[in-house]
Amino acid sequence: MRILLYILIIIAGALISSRGLLNKVVEKNLAKLQYASLLLLLFIMGVNIGINDQIINTFGKLGLQAIVLSLTSIVLSVAAVKLVAVYFKHREKAVQQNES
Repeated sequence: MRILLYILIIIAGALISSRGLLNKVVEKNLAKLQYASLLLLLFIMGVNIGINDQIINTFGKLGLQAIVLSLTSIVLSVAAVKLVAVYFKHREKAVQQNES
């Protein structure tokens, strides 16, 4: 059920931005906002891990595979966000050049 909420939030964001309803300040600083949000999300995930005594107590048993999977997920998520941001920057520049 949560996945539906996430999809709806993504669709709402796409609709808002595609119709030009974002503040110009937000648009100019979107990459910084995305990066800050990602860092906040990673921090909150770390806090949740730290609070959970069961995870902390079994951390040694989790093994190298769990750590590699976690780090890979983080790195690929950051890379995906960067790629999407670069794509939209290039797309925006192309649109602006076509309008000129």
